[in-house]
Amino acid sequence: MTSYQEFSRTYPITRDREDFAAAVASSVVLSVDPFAQTTAPDYWNWSESAHRAVVDALLSPQGTPLSEATVQLLEHPENGTYHHHLQHCVQESLAVEPNSLPARLAEAAWAAERVSRLRVHVGSDWQTHSKGAALDELRGMQQTRQPATGPFEAAVVIPFRGRDPQSARIRNLLAVLRALDLQTCARHRYRTIVVEADSEPRWKSVVAPACDTYIFAPATDRFNKAWAVNVGVVQGAAEAEAICVLDADILVDADFVARALERFDVPGTQAHWPFQDMLFLDEKSSEMAIHARSIEHGSSVNHDLMRGVYMRRPPGGCIWLRNGLFRRIGGMDERFEGWGGEDQDFEWRVDRYGTLDRHADPIVHLNHPRSPYRADDGTPFFQDISFCSWPCDSEIGNLQKYSDLA
Repeated sequence: MTSYQEFSRTYPITRDREDFAAAVASSVVLSVDPFAQTTAPDYWNWSESAHRAVVDALLSPQGTPLSEATVQLLEHPENGTYHHHLQHCVQESLAVEPNSLPARLAEAAWAAERVSRLRVHVGSDWQTHSKGAALDELRGMQQTRQPATGPFEAAVVIPFRGRDPQSARIRNLLAVLRALDLQTCARHRYRTIVVEADSEPRWKSVVAPACDTYIFAPATDRFNKAWAVNVGVVQGAAEAEAICVLDADILVDADFVARALERFDVPGTQAHWPFQDMLFLDEKSSEMAIHARSIEHGSSVNHDLMRGVYMRRPPGGCIWLRNGLFRRIGGMDERFEGWGGEDQDFEWRVDRYGTLDRHADPIVHLNHPRSPYRADDGTPFFQDISFCSWPCDSEIGNLQKYSDLA
């Protein structure tokens, strides 16, 4: 009979029983849950067969506690209770005797963990209730906001477009801006800059009072995040030593700005990602996170109460860098239009010309309908762009870039 030590040497993932059970349950949910799969479609496609192999191993033989718990979760992947039940069954199987856990399952789970950049998360204190969309409450908070004045050290630049009046995107942006106001860092040290790149300033009356600087960038057709960011830096952040490029759906904790500025005090620090793995929340958890952080003024979001998908080492969402480095590399590559590619290109160039550190701060992504990441023929929007080919002396941040198309 194989000892547990021998079993865990063969399958390293089983050394931490709780984590092993979480990985197994994650594969089950990923195999059927559209929300989990569309967190990052390419990442899901690259690991799909490995996750499905885990499910096959769980279902054979049938009639066991493991297989029955698996079927239950496959039929209701959004149910956190069933998720935890399967985890419990896996841990029980491993705790009783490693031989009672099929080696095929351990092998499949280890193979999936080696290739997957996605991990479904259901917190140990996960709750099913939510508190509503919170948009009206967020709008009302603009009336009590005190704008910052005087010289500043850092600028948080947020590119934005939200054409659906009922979309979660404007709710998310207001929640993000509120979280940026609720910082331990002295408010005069940093500014929030929102660039609305669209055919009209449709959200100006709502967004302008909620940030320090609102810039309307007239544009049409596909959203150009890179250009919107460049506009924000060029038009609104000239005096800042540090630049943060932040997506309009990234909810940060209360020490977010203070930590970033402290890191720039370390000699040689040019840029950093503040996170390693980012938690993409489902809709109910997004509502709870917004209430906890932006409305109830909590210092951070408790991941144990949340359900979502961790994306391992994502390239986008948030990056800090010195303004001098941003200018030295010519900002972001404005040839990228539509979703995808611009973050990866920018961060490769940042790392090439400066230094790009990575930290493990808590950070969450708020839910919203996902934009297409490929053209109608299935090719990525950036198919014809050579990465890291943007000239460092490029003109950037020209507000009239799309004036001839308007």
